[in-house]
Amino acid sequence: MKRFTVLLSCIATIRSQRVLLCAASFFAVALQGCTPVYKTTGDILVSYGRAEMTPYLLTYDDLDMACATGEAMTPFLVSFEAVNSNPTRLAVLTNSMAAVCAQDRALEQELRYIRAIQMGQSSEARDARTMQKRYSAIASARLYESYERSISAYGESTEKRCPRLRSDFDEMVFMVGQLNGVQALLYDAAADNSLGLPRNIAAKAAVAANCLDNKKWWGVPGGIQASVWTILPMLAPEGTDTWKLLQDAAQTGYDSGVRLSSALYAVSAYSSDNKDELRRAIRDFAANGEELNQHYAMLDAITAFMIQGISDRMWTEATGERTPFGELGSFWDDVDDPESSIDIDDLL
Repeated sequence: MKRFTVLLSCIATIRSQRVLLCAASFFAVALQGCTPVYKTTGDILVSYGRAEMTPYLLTYDDLDMACATGEAMTPFLVSFEAVNSNPTRLAVLTNSMAAVCAQDRALEQELRYIRAIQMGQSSEARDARTMQKRYSAIASARLYESYERSISAYGESTEKRCPRLRSDFDEMVFMVGQLNGVQALLYDAAADNSLGLPRNIAAKAAVAANCLDNKKWWGVPGGIQASVWTILPMLAPEGTDTWKLLQDAAQTGYDSGVRLSSALYAVSAYSSDNKDELRRAIRDFAANGEELNQHYAMLDAITAFMIQGISDRMWTEATGERTPFGELGSFWDDVDDPESSIDIDDLL
């Protein structure tokens, strides 16, 4: 009887070991099978992002929402590259939204720097400038990532070759990528060229702009070219009036209800220290806020952020305070129109 009990015990032990072995084999196979599951999940997210999420987000005019979405969604989406999903085109847009966060923080530090200089607070000014450069470097990196991904998705353009853009979505992504490439250079310069971005990005963006229909895309392609030519006039065709081109690009944006090209006008004037054109760009933008295309409200909000930021710099340099609420398009020294003049004492 004792021998029989021992035999049963041995058989049970063998069976349990086999069960454990089978269980281990099952989990090993299941875990190996996760990669296809993850890829499928990634493909579904990318498809959803293109078909539903992007059009929906473009109708938002809340930049804080865009900023938070960009910072949260970019690493999540890009992580699916590890399982051979392809979020590259979506990442062009999410990196662009994430850059807004760093751009806003850099602006706040720049305004703090200006005020500190005016008050003779040297330590505060140096600290603010340091933080401005840090955030500018982050903004530049995100913008450059957006640009690089647009090149990865569609390839570089040449005078004789344009990428194959199969849909309006592809055209918009390509355009945003080129625009961000130019912006990346500006923020890298603000960060003492700490990223060392290639200087030929601007020239490449100007060439790539030829691949897009200027009227269809609200004057932005023409605005990209003209803005590059204000920085690199040797690239402009002989006899080109770049400021007229920028004005025309901005007007095309106003007529279509998407004012993105006016940001190129304002930024070009600010970078060139052309005060007359800069004031005109800001006034025109403020005066053309009716009948906007709500399908692209987010792009208009980003434009407003950029132009508001320039106005805030100008106001802070002149008065120590940013643009008064609801007064974008006006200036502290307006005297021609009594109704538009600003009495600083009334703001205190």
